[in-house]
Amino acid sequence: MLIGLMQVIGIFYYSTWFIWPFVFILSLVHAISSLVENDTASKKTAIVASVSLLIILAGITAPNFN
Repeated sequence: MLIGLMQVIGIFYYSTWFIWPFVFILSLVHAISSLVENDTASKKTAIVASVSLLIILAGITAPNFN
């Protein structure tokens, strides 16, 4: 079931591959800068960074799930 979900995410990544590296870097930088600035991390930007990393990794590894 989870491998099927990763394959679907991988197919989604193939059509939007150019967006996800920028989303990952910008949200990670924003989360780190808010942590340094206010001593509290923005949970929304950290979640966006983790989801975008999941999408990137699913797109890279999806062909190996056959």
